[in-house]
Amino acid sequence: MTGLSRRLFLASMPAAGLLGACMTPDIRGATTKGAPLLLVDGPAMSRVPAAGFVVWDGKRIVASQTAGVASGLSADEVSAGVEPRAFNIDTPFRTASISKTAVALTALALETKSQLNLDAPITDALPQLAGVADDVTLRHLFAHVSGLEDPEHYWLAHPGDLMPLMIEAFRACRREAGDYFQYCNFGYGIAATVIEAATRTRFDRLAETHVLQPLHLDAGFNWSGVSREKRMAGATLYRETPAGWQIQTDGPDTLNATAPAILIEEGASLDTYTPGQNGTLFSPQGGLRISLLGLARMIHTLGSHSELNRPVWTLNADASNGIHDLGYFTSFGTGVHIHPAADSLWPGYELIGHHGEAYGLYAGAWHALQTGLSFAYAVTGTPDRPPQRSSIHPALNEWTAPLVAAAFREAGLA
Repeated sequence: MTGLSRRLFLASMPAAGLLGACMTPDIRGATTKGAPLLLVDGPAMSRVPAAGFVVWDGKRIVASQTAGVASGLSADEVSAGVEPRAFNIDTPFRTASISKTAVALTALALETKSQLNLDAPITDALPQLAGVADDVTLRHLFAHVSGLEDPEHYWLAHPGDLMPLMIEAFRACRREAGDYFQYCNFGYGIAATVIEAATRTRFDRLAETHVLQPLHLDAGFNWSGVSREKRMAGATLYRETPAGWQIQTDGPDTLNATAPAILIEEGASLDTYTPGQNGTLFSPQGGLRISLLGLARMIHTLGSHSELNRPVWTLNADASNGIHDLGYFTSFGTGVHIHPAADSLWPGYELIGHHGEAYGLYAGAWHALQTGLSFAYAVTGTPDRPPQRSSIHPALNEWTAPLVAAAFREAGLA
């Protein structure tokens, strides 16, 4: 496996300086192939906690490289004696919006068992929405063409009831469902609520039973169902501030806990939760904890699910049928971004999958139908200067573009 041109270095903040003094070469450049990681030209990626990619062909790892630490960067962690751990392709982390594809895969699995219909009105499961969401389906929600816009807050702590927030959001819709694309995280909280109401089962357990367990993945939404050993080995997501690296999610308290990481009022118990009451509880829009390898394996299943891969929405010629964010979104299926071959992260290869950006994370997981290959990549923290968009593709930036290019080259496609 060939190397790239420069190696990734960790932050030069005080906490990172301490880590630099105590880290071994293995932590700085861990890789399943046994070669040092060389990720990017120039200084653009000189200060990130960790980064890496993996390419999977359905049976084996084709290529993988990782570097950096999973935890221990913040001053609080250093003062608490948190030992730095290497980030690798088996390190679970919060995957942000890539989680949405797992939600769609869960729904499809339930549809194949005749427990759900992606094209039925959601009012079949939630009759309380009659009059405000009569024409909305799960597929509309998954493809961001439901007419919804994200409210200021699109989540609720247990034991709250999500119904008033859902009714308010649908009443605020300015467009009918079906044609206009507007990316909406709340749509997935509503979708999870619909799925729970239809099956009378908690969403996290449905995802575990129908998607994660069949693939033998030690993963879960908001750490639900993840083994204690795997959780303790998880990655923290960071942002850099003038005071140094700050934890954004999954710090030591969360990684060392045993209960799911949910919003819950003091004194309340998850045992009292009624499925269909609040589908935002397990963060279906972004709360999946899974590793790079796990992502690549999960996203590989898209190759056998043509229903999810068909475009539900495509940007029209005059770009008037949706908010495309400077070309970030041009085609969307049922829970998946679609990048056509002529407008792809891997030039010449259509890609289906999802991007993830939240809490300092930049990540993606993709399947290339023509090659049978899948790949996932991640950068686990945002330095004080946000990355600029890449000239290669609007959905990439100066940190993720080198990872995608490396995966492309190491997969033998360059």
